[in-house]
Amino acid sequence: MGEVLGIDVSHHNGKIDWKQVAASGKKFVVMKAQYEAQSHRIDECFEYNYAEAGKNGLARGVYIYIARHSVADPVKDATMLLEKLKGRRLEYGIWLDLEDKNIKAIGKDYFTRLVHIYDNLFKAAGYYVGIYCNKDWFNNVLDGYSLSQDYDFWIARYPSNDVGAYNPNSSLNPIKYAVAWQYSSKGRVAGIKGNVDLNVDFDGVVNLMADSHLNPIAKKTDREIAKEVIEGKWGTASSKPTRKELLTMAGYDYNKVQTIVNQLCR
Repeated sequence: MGEVLGIDVSHHNGKIDWKQVAASGKKFVVMKAQYEAQSHRIDECFEYNYAEAGKNGLARGVYIYIARHSVADPVKDATMLLEKLKGRRLEYGIWLDLEDKNIKAIGKDYFTRLVHIYDNLFKAAGYYVGIYCNKDWFNNVLDGYSLSQDYDFWIARYPSNDVGAYNPNSSLNPIKYAVAWQYSSKGRVAGIKGNVDLNVDFDGVVNLMADSHLNPIAKKTDREIAKEVIEGKWGTASSKPTRKELLTMAGYDYNKVQTIVNQLCR
């Protein structure tokens, strides 16, 4: 399909006139659905944004901000979001927002396991899952190039003179390793008061995911998980959390998976 333009929003953007947003040419929106704090309370504008963006033809996605409480209990974090979504369609999927400086030091291996936990829970509910971060996190905090073999990335990179303009020829353009680019935090869009984040999707992921929730993604088999264990994606017996804890939190039978691991490693 080619590139399409979109925005991401939260309660900070106030009440939005989605008819005007659609008329401005925006095709998708990624919304905040719940707070990252321990309360996990719903974003004040989510219900309105979800309903009105859909009525006006925008593909809808949500982001989940991964912070301290997420790291402490990712299963609760994911489950609370699913409770708020109530099975509703998300044409643009769920994006794991990885940028919080307070969890930056947990290490690449644990970040990879964390991503797998959210991925398994959200895909089991029928949702596409992608990763949002900036270039520094992609290169230095996450195992970005390895994760990009299995996940689509949405990258935030702004020019020093950020004025809300999209320049596909910019040296900041992450098209070689990402499917989407948040190219400005200072955009102006009809129907929204003040600045708003601006995004471009490079390859029509909006269309590819249009029916994602009509066809729930099957949970991975024990054998598939066993292969991921061998690849090091689920930690070890001594990691924190341990491999057993991670597999159990994600809904897998540790003993069955470990039996297959032992068979494959003979």
